[in-house]
Amino acid sequence: MEHDASFLFPQFGRPIMGGQAGYGFDFSASADPYELLRGVCARLPLLILFYDNEGQIYSINQEVTTQLGWDTADLLSQDFLSQCFPDSETQRQIRYWMIHPPSGWQEVPVHGADSQVLEVIWAFVRSPNGAGLICGYNITDMKLTQAALLETSDRYALLTRGINDGIWDWNLTTNETFYSSRWKNILGYQDHEIGNHIDDWLKRIHPQDVERVKLNLMLHVRGQTPHFHQEFRIQHRNGSYRWALARGLVLRDTHGNAIRFAGSLTDLTEHYFAERQLLHDALHDSLTGLANRTLLFDRIEQAARHGRRRPDYKFAILFIDIDRFKVINDSLGHSCGDLILIELANRLTRIVRPDDTVARIGGDEFVILLDDIRDNNDALGVCDRIRCELDKPFMVKDQPITLRVSIGVATRSSHIEKAENYLRNADIAMYRAKLAGGNRYQVFSEEMHLMARDRLSLEVGLRQAIERDEFTLFYQPIYRLSDNRLYGFEALIRWQHPTQGLLLPDRFIPLAEETGLILPIGDWVIWRACRDLQHWHEQFPQAQLAVNVNLSNRQLMYPALLEQISAALAQTQIPPHCLHLEMTESVGIDQPDQVRDILLKLKAQDIKLSLDDFGTGYSSLCYLTNLPIDILKVDRSFVKLITETSQKHLVIDAIVSLAKGLELEVIAEGVEHPYQVTRLRELGCDYAQGYYFSQPLSIEQVDALLAQIHAT
Repeated sequence: MEHDASFLFPQFGRPIMGGQAGYGFDFSASADPYELLRGVCARLPLLILFYDNEGQIYSINQEVTTQLGWDTADLLSQDFLSQCFPDSETQRQIRYWMIHPPSGWQEVPVHGADSQVLEVIWAFVRSPNGAGLICGYNITDMKLTQAALLETSDRYALLTRGINDGIWDWNLTTNETFYSSRWKNILGYQDHEIGNHIDDWLKRIHPQDVERVKLNLMLHVRGQTPHFHQEFRIQHRNGSYRWALARGLVLRDTHGNAIRFAGSLTDLTEHYFAERQLLHDALHDSLTGLANRTLLFDRIEQAARHGRRRPDYKFAILFIDIDRFKVINDSLGHSCGDLILIELANRLTRIVRPDDTVARIGGDEFVILLDDIRDNNDALGVCDRIRCELDKPFMVKDQPITLRVSIGVATRSSHIEKAENYLRNADIAMYRAKLAGGNRYQVFSEEMHLMARDRLSLEVGLRQAIERDEFTLFYQPIYRLSDNRLYGFEALIRWQHPTQGLLLPDRFIPLAEETGLILPIGDWVIWRACRDLQHWHEQFPQAQLAVNVNLSNRQLMYPALLEQISAALAQTQIPPHCLHLEMTESVGIDQPDQVRDILLKLKAQDIKLSLDDFGTGYSSLCYLTNLPIDILKVDRSFVKLITETSQKHLVIDAIVSLAKGLELEVIAEGVEHPYQVTRLRELGCDYAQGYYFSQPLSIEQVDALLAQIHAT
């Protein structure tokens, strides 16, 4: 048999049957290279099988047994094709190629001894006498590698399509840049609408940002920064600018030269605006959109710092509080109250300059920071404009509502730095405006601060006074004018202050009302007055005295009031008609129906109700007839009009006549002169109290007075 080794070197072989060089060969050479072939085949990683002119495999090289795992004797003693190619169709195809060698490599998988399938490409060589050889090359590993590469490529393609970020890859050698579909979509473009140059990116960056981006790209390429990380604005296809974040890293060769620069592009627009919204919400009032306390404090402290650099720089703080806003809320509802607050915010914003700050710091409290004013008169001018603006009614549910506000003004002070101190001063001034009757403005002074400190000290002491039982009651006698007999007493609270001595109620009751301490204090007064009256009833049962207790508006609206009074009456066992509750004319103005319901429940217990200081407040005849009162108390200011010669007592004449017409008993307070007693008796006034009869007495003095009266 003749052999030719040229199949190992395709460039030397002669093709037959029109085949491709290196795949079909002519064995017409006279030399017999069999031994040479065996030696060569033993050194090559090829599967070599020799077959005779009858198509039987009679020799194989070592690589066949190594890669397929078959024993040489087994393969040669049995049909090789049936062992390695179980499929009959494949066997017929290979037998055909042994007789008619194909002109190229054929990829046919082969089965090993352990049922492992190897991917192999085969070449067939046949001599003129019919014998030949089959040469196989194992491409299993190559196929696996190729599959892995394909899978990696597919995964990369899926990754660039699936992730939310855009991918960019800049080849620094060719200056070509790859932009993923997502990168282009972020800017509103299709794949074919953006080129592959770095300028296709840079030219779309906002003019104010592009140089910064270029600089940071260059610094990273030079190795001066560990990575590229940059936020900037980039133009969308529709012309708008979007916020984006680009990140990237440079790939370098073995010499440290930058060869590629790849990274991602993230659309930050929604995040950016969401972040800005969160920041806005953190610094602004949710209802009105005005600055909140946090932003206001920052602006005030900025102004204070500016003032330290410019001694001539001035600013002012206006603290604005709506007068009687609770009445509006309670009568119209909180939703209407909110509409009024929103409209007030709009009006305040229109009044001031764009650089000024209008803030809402709570409820119905607004603050204006007037920045860089010429002098304090500018601030007062704004106060006047606010009051003028509020003369225009607010329309709520087709109902005109007129607002009145109290304004406190605090101006820049060289020794104040903290915003909270400026706001405190303006708040103090506003409080003084409210105390003065509201609907006005007050400018802060240091005297106000001292008064505020005293007020705070008084509040602390008032809380301690409740715990330490520092209160006491004095009683002013009330006499029946028809027979000059003692009728009862008005209970008057006093505070035995540990350092300031005996304090009258006008010194601390307003503060107790404001702070809510009037509730425990008022409860104490009711219990103490009932216990003292019980003592006098037990000591002087024939007297059947009554006691008048002042009731504040806040107490009257306290849910537990009825329970407290019932408990005091039950424990002391005094007749309910001997307890008289005195209220001022302002009671019931805010919530007339609720107040009337409470008074009716008190009256149902046989408790007498008295209207104090009549004529100095609301003084409406409709109001007077609507409340279930028993007694009318004429204020001392009208009693003073009664003189020996003047005719000014006509007012008190009318009041007493009115009370008698309504079948109410009348008590005149502040009686100091005998001619006042005479005139009151002539008018038919029922009772009187004042210094003419007696000053307020301690409980010991009352005991002595009662003992003296009943001893005679």
